[in-house]
Amino acid sequence: MSAHTIECQGSGGTPPSLRRSSMGCMVAVVLVAACTTGGDSDGSTDRDTGPIPGLARCELVSPNEEIHCPYHPLQTTDDLVYLDLSTGAIRTGSVSRPDASAGAVLFDPFPELGWGPGATSISPDGERALTARGSDGCSSLDCSFGRLTPWLAEHLENDPEDPSDDTWRHVNLTRRGLGRNVELHGWTTWLHEDLALFNALVRPDDSGWITRQEDNTTQIYAVRLDGEVPRVEPFAETQLWRDNCLTGRVSAQPATGGCFDGQRVSFVRRCYDEPHTPSAWAWHNSRNVDGTGGACVEGAPIFEVPVLRTYVVELDRACVPTRSFEDLAPVREPPDGPVERQLGVVPEWGDMLSSISPDGRWVAFATNMGDPATPADGCAGFRMNLTDSANPMSGNATRRTTVCALDASLRCTGTPTLLGAERTPPESTPLPTFVVLSGGEMTVVHGREWAVPGLPTLRDLMRVDFETGPDARVPLEFARTAIAGQAIYLR
Repeated sequence: MSAHTIECQGSGGTPPSLRRSSMGCMVAVVLVAACTTGGDSDGSTDRDTGPIPGLARCELVSPNEEIHCPYHPLQTTDDLVYLDLSTGAIRTGSVSRPDASAGAVLFDPFPELGWGPGATSISPDGERALTARGSDGCSSLDCSFGRLTPWLAEHLENDPEDPSDDTWRHVNLTRRGLGRNVELHGWTTWLHEDLALFNALVRPDDSGWITRQEDNTTQIYAVRLDGEVPRVEPFAETQLWRDNCLTGRVSAQPATGGCFDGQRVSFVRRCYDEPHTPSAWAWHNSRNVDGTGGACVEGAPIFEVPVLRTYVVELDRACVPTRSFEDLAPVREPPDGPVERQLGVVPEWGDMLSSISPDGRWVAFATNMGDPATPADGCAGFRMNLTDSANPMSGNATRRTTVCALDASLRCTGTPTLLGAERTPPESTPLPTFVVLSGGEMTVVHGREWAVPGLPTLRDLMRVDFETGPDARVPLEFARTAIAGQAIYLR
């Protein structure tokens, strides 16, 4: 793992630590030490936007396994959940109200109880959520050696006559059938209120961790909530599980009451048995895109990396994919020019971090890109989007969001739209999510990351009304210090 820091917003803040996977695929950025700031307000009286409650309000029920916190009801008009970097809270907001100064608190932070939050997804009934959480500095199996783990939050009503005593119960799913020697790759999604999906790498509790790229074979897991206790198990083993492939972000059309015929799921994948062609493999840490010229970072290995592609599959009403992976075609073949092959510190390239729209008509993904001004420089990605402002070779290239409409064969129609950037060099625009505006229009919200020596770091969320144009940006005032935005689809 590699640790990186950013500056807290406001006075008196403690810099949080941010962590990413170092084994070849970006995982959710995790806040593991909350900054402390004063309160904020958007001028309304019915939203909990005041100072973050003290950590004493959360109760440790079982170390590394279960924590209870005060219940903050989900605002039914909110359509985006995100991690507020200035406080460490999970908040919600409405992208139809971009000028609101703050979102509503959903989950209080509890870093002093050992766990910091990352990306969150909310069930279609608003009663549950999945959050990526990491325990910074952990060196034991009990807390998964500090790697990201999936946590389920459930609303406990307690006394029905007293709504003020309701609770969010946070449960570590590594103790619910998944295993503790695990790394969640950050992203979760909901098929319906009783079935969620995530991608993770799981090893036996008594084995060591991976050391080779080709051992990084994350797969899709299901969280089934139709019984008294959550059950975690592999999802669609016959159709989608492949031992020689890494599976990236999974995103699903939402439903209630079960799956429906034709329900669509997007996922990202690269496979290590990929035919060895120039369009399918790229060199990492090489000065030249053909693997020659020496290393960008001396002492680090030079090796080839297979391309990431985005796929869409349809399910039947039993939540089973109607086709196997070998029968699927990617939504497009990722561009393989020299700029797209300029990898950064994380060895990955292609189309990644995909999201499907709630109506299943659109898909968005983030494509690795280096510096268009220096296409022949294989090291350009290491100088862009720095993860350590003191290290000019700590960059992770950029992830530029692209949107396309899907045809009947689940492939992109026409030329996909690359959403614009407003900085030089271009900022990274990762983790797209589709949101339906109050008027029914479809929009995309993506993250923005930009760091160059001597200038303030940018980490926020941006709305783009892509049907108007690739540069139809709408800043979200409430998400000026936010990451890991995911749409809320209440049904």
